Amino acid sequence: MLSYCGIKRRSISFLGTTLTPWVGALVCLIGADRASAEVVALPPSPYESVATLPASVEVMKEHSLVRLSPTNASRRRGEVMKGARLPALAASTGPGCSRVWYRVHDDSWICGEDVKASRLPPSAPRYPIVKDGELTPWPYGFVREPTVEYRLEGGGYLSEVRDVLEGFGFGVDGAVSVGGQAFYRTAEGNLVPRGAVGITGRVSELAGVALVDGKPWPMGFVNSKVASTYMKPSRRTADRLGKAQRFTPFQVLEETGEGRKRFVRFDENAWIAGSDVRVSTAAPPPEGLGPGQRWIDVDTEEQIVTAYEGATPVYVTLISSGRRGPSSTIKGTFRIWVKVAAIAMDNTDEPEETGPADGGPDAGEAPKLFSLHDVPWTQFFYENFALHGVYWHNGFGNRRSHGCVNLSPRDAKWFYEWTLPRVPDGFWAVHTSPNEQGTLVRVR
Repeated sequence: MLSYCGIKRRSISFLGTTLTPWVGALVCLIGADRASAEVVALPPSPYESVATLPASVEVMKEHSLVRLSPTNASRRRGEVMKGARLPALAASTGPGCSRVWYRVHDDSWICGEDVKASRLPPSAPRYPIVKDGELTPWPYGFVREPTVEYRLEGGGYLSEVRDVLEGFGFGVDGAVSVGGQAFYRTAEGNLVPRGAVGITGRVSELAGVALVDGKPWPMGFVNSKVASTYMKPSRRTADRLGKAQRFTPFQVLEETGEGRKRFVRFDENAWIAGSDVRVSTAAPPPEGLGPGQRWIDVDTEEQIVTAYEGATPVYVTLISSGRRGPSSTIKGTFRIWVKVAAIAMDNTDEPEETGPADGGPDAGEAPKLFSLHDVPWTQFFYENFALHGVYWHNGFGNRRSHGCVNLSPRDAKWFYEWTLPRVPDGFWAVHTSPNEQGTLVRVR
């Protein structure tokens, strides 16, 4: 299980590999994984002719690895899901696979042992799957009291997977009854007693603003639960106009004053106190960025993230970045190096290092262990720092996390689909490749 975003020692289980401590793990994961083996010279393959290739190849097991080149010495390109029919674009023999390797996407090869040829055309969902009208891939549950997570074995008996504590969060993939006892089935396929679980209603409906030709700009968002508006840049009761609801977006037309006297004008003779809002600030493109190239600006002071194409802003929304001190979000310029449809974040292996995950379901209460599974639309940009969706709070516009950049589900999905590397249909996770760099992320 991947630890939460932070700068502490953690165990990490990522894409099938358990490593500890996390610093060494990430060096191993990133360094060794990115250090591709020497390309193997392959003899001509009878499968190189597209005419002899199957229409598609169907993945036969969950989370099958896809490599950068047709050899198991090559670093991973991603993971694909069971049942996905992927295009068979080419084939080649290569080390580590008793059958041929199939190319199923750019720089993406899968061993023939993990697939079967199909005459059907390619067909695969986009992960994570979100049903029409829903905000998240699953409804989410939180354990309200210590209990046990089980696995349903063949023959219908239950085996214990692990003890789970209050605060364990997971995607709910249905309900079942075993031996007369009711369970929720987790997105990972395990079972948790239904009586110990509450379904969360915390999922945020916040959505950012898509800009056309960079307008309207600059943008602001109401950050107080209810904010007063005024006819003048004054807090006098006689000048009060009405109320503005939290998360209401507006174009910033004018700013005046500082500190408590700072006001922002959002309409003709309509002002709002600066302490009640978050305002976007223009950010010049990082050095070396190509014309029109996509990049992301994370403003931790204003708790706002903006997507840019070159110097033109195209999308803006509120975030929750890391709290100050050890939980601060790392600053600098990075590139997304892997995208994962959904992943687990926890600190259950470090009982001496406790605290709610990225604000967690109990932010502001006594510190505790946390284990949050099925965190959707996760994009790692530096080691285990990521942009990702959250289902456990609605505190956007304020520092809250343990280092990650928290996004509402709608915003996390938007950024996940907008950034590079592209996530092909059928892929659960995708790494960058030499031919596809990740989108640049600047945190300031």
